[in-house]
Order: sequence, then C-alpha cells, then structure tokens
Amino acid sequence: MLKLSTNGRSSTLLLEILMIVIGINVALWFESWFQDLQDAETEERYLVDLRNDLLSDIENLDSVIKSGEAKSQRAAQFIDLMPTIAGLSPEEQAQAVYTPPNYQFFVPSDFTYRSMQESGDFRLLRSEGIKKSILRLDRRHKDIALVQKNFLQALDDGYIPLMMNRFDIATMSVTDPTLLQDQLFRNFFLYTKQDTDTMVALYRLTRSQSEELVALIEEELSE
Repeated sequence: MLKLSTNGRSSTLLLEILMIVIGINVALWFESWFQDLQDAETEERYLVDLRNDLLSDIENLDSVIKSGEAKSQRAAQFIDLMPTIAGLSPEEQAQAVYTPPNYQFFVPSDFTYRSMQESGDFRLLRSEGIKKSILRLDRRHKDIALVQKNFLQALDDGYIPLMMNRFDIATMSVTDPTLLQDQLFRNFFLYTKQDTDTMVALYRLTRSQSEELVALIEEELSE
C-alpha cells in the first residue's frame, strides 16, 4: 500500500511538473508571437515613414537639379564673357559677381533612418534588399554633404572675402574694377561650374537610387 501511495504521489508530481513546463513553453511561444506581431507593425510604420521621406527627397532633388543646371549655365555664360566682363553693364556685372555664392543645396529627409539607427530598430527590417539600398543611399548623402561642405569652405576662404572688399552690396555695384581682372575671381567661375556639375551628377544619382528604394518599399508593403 505504501509503495502504491508513493508511486501515485510521484506520478502526480511528474504530471504537475510537466504541466508547468508546458505552461512555460506556451507562455514563451505566445510572448514571442506577440513580439513578432509588434515588430511587424513597427516595421510597417518605419517603411511608410521611410517612403514618405524618400518622396520628399525626390521632390527636393528635382528642385536642386533644376537650380544647379541653371547655375552651371550662368557660370558658363560668364566664363565666355570674362575677357570683356569689364565692359558689361553694372547690372550684368552684379549678376556675374553673385553667380558663385548663389546656391541651393540638398539636405536629405533622413529623420526616420537616423531614428532607426539610434534606437537599434534598423534590425526590424526583414528585407536585405531594402537595408542594402538604404545604406547605399546614405553613402550618397554623405558624398553630397562633403562636396557641398567643400564648396562652402572655398567660398568662405577665397571668394567671399574678395567679393566683400570690392563689391558694394547696398548699391549692387563693383567698387573696385580690379575685381573683374583678379585671377582668383576668374578662376572661381571655372571651379563653380565644375563643382556644380559634380553636385548635379550626384543629385541625379541619388534621385535614381531614391526611386529604386521607394519601389522596393512599396513592393514590401504590398505583400
């Protein structure tokens, strides 16, 4: 009788342990399932926000491409006129002087991407193609930022001091005619055209890659 009682208690204990193990596993599975569901919802929100950022970028890129092309054309025009620039009207001279420092730069709408990187949520993106495209586009953004920064630095270090000393902003007129013959002044138009063309090429490449990423994101959202 004692042996039967002991066996009965052992069986009950094993059953209770088994139920506890099953209960823990079910709880863990449910927790994992719920976390996966939350991650999927968070990923979808990120993808929508990324797509909206990219669409805004594409619109801005269209604007800076148009502005850059127009600036390059103006710079080329004044390069051709440089031998006779002293004979231009004061208004035309003012337009020439203001061509290099007149710029429109591109600043990406990358708040969503930066937020994902800082929070560690970039891992939530399941598509390797999308992640690779985002990282590639981020490199293009850094390339653009560097070129734009270098151009601004060249303006600050060379052209702006030259312009401020020999050009009256209030009257929009050249106060020292030697400005128009200065070698730095003339060379800066060539530099401006070359640098602007480089920026426009980068803008076009970035726009193309942005469109490709939008297509990948929309495909992922439709699944």
